[in-house]
Amino acid sequence: MRKHLRLAALLSALILLPTALLPAWAASKPTRATAKLPLVVPTAVRGLMAVDTRPDRITLGWQAPSKGLPIDSYLVMWSIDGGITWLSDKRLTKTSFSMTNVESGTAYTFAVSAANTKGMGPVSMISASASYPTPLPVSDAALAPYQGLGIWIDMYSWRKVNVKSKKFTATYQPFTCDSIDEAASYGARTLFIQTAMPVESATILDSEYLAQLIACAKKNDLYVVAWYYPQLLNVNLDFTRALASAKLAGVDSFALDIESRKVGETFERNKRLIELSDRLHAALPNMALAALTYTPYNLDVVQPNTWPYFPWAALAKDFAVWQPMTYWNVRKGELASGGAYTTHTIDGMRVHLGPDARLNIVGGLSSNGKEIVGMVDSMQLAGPGIIGGGLYQWSQMTCAAKNAQLRINAFDGGGLLRSLPAITPKYTKFCQPKRLPNPATTPLPITTALPESTTATS
Repeated sequence: MRKHLRLAALLSALILLPTALLPAWAASKPTRATAKLPLVVPTAVRGLMAVDTRPDRITLGWQAPSKGLPIDSYLVMWSIDGGITWLSDKRLTKTSFSMTNVESGTAYTFAVSAANTKGMGPVSMISASASYPTPLPVSDAALAPYQGLGIWIDMYSWRKVNVKSKKFTATYQPFTCDSIDEAASYGARTLFIQTAMPVESATILDSEYLAQLIACAKKNDLYVVAWYYPQLLNVNLDFTRALASAKLAGVDSFALDIESRKVGETFERNKRLIELSDRLHAALPNMALAALTYTPYNLDVVQPNTWPYFPWAALAKDFAVWQPMTYWNVRKGELASGGAYTTHTIDGMRVHLGPDARLNIVGGLSSNGKEIVGMVDSMQLAGPGIIGGGLYQWSQMTCAAKNAQLRINAFDGGGLLRSLPAITPKYTKFCQPKRLPNPATTPLPITTALPESTTATS
């Protein structure tokens, strides 16, 4: 006990001593981890962008400054004469601002700055109009790969690998040239195929076999659209692999699969995504790039934390076609059907992008012919702007599911329907029609196979 009392007395004395008189071990300087940096006036906010523009609202988003933290508030001002006169201002504590009292079609200039107890930081400015994004002008030839029926294949199918997780182990049917021949016989116009992944060591996945599949698609007069899933952890790597995919021999266009949330902070993720998209558009000016996205129902309603402030307006300057992942199999209730969810998705996309946006619907994951018919019916009823679609993914479908998609080829993008040529499905081991009972008087039913020229109805 006495020993402990003497130690306590020593510590008390050290606390009272001036720093100059303390022993070396007690007078050490604060470490970097414990040192508190002096507060400074904030620098400019980062990554200011208009993430959503419509006739009835404009939504902005940004990142906090790199210096001057913590921030007490953000000042947002706006003008309709290019910044000569500032009409109003708003004090906020969050890094986003949505203005709904806008005049449709009017161009606004916004100024945003950060403030703390030391003062107000420099102003960052951006212009945005209270209108839907204008669809990118593209040639008919550039748009052709997205018109009509497309088949979707990811790397897990054509690379013949097993998919393992904590919940299940699945082996997909290998996707081969026979599969492409079969798809072409069902009227498919485009092969959408995953060509690269950021987590793989190679820039292009299994390039020799991939080249064979692309050659098979070309032999069947199919367009080929390469698609890539960026994680946005390394924008340079994502750009390199996406560009290499788009420039593969035989590839006609490119789609970016926008769904990774590896970058956690929303506006940092937005900034990296826009940088990647801008670079791809600049490098591929003659292609009609497509954005493969979550549905608005997913982003706005059921899982709003998936990607809050998704940058619809900012992406519209780089992507000519939108491909919402309309997977009704993960929905519940009324929306768990191909027709209802497709209608809901199209309406939601038009809320963000306007009635003139070019939509290519990616349905799934389904082998139910009735649900797919519902999807196609909804696409037809939606009118102009629906230029094509298909289901993810081809290798898992029944004959009936494949046959039900044929009418997608009738859409002309202008709300009218084209006449369809007759098809002669080529059945492979991936899809065989059910045998139909042959009327007979014998007690035992006699079955016969459908001829190849007969359209499957299973």
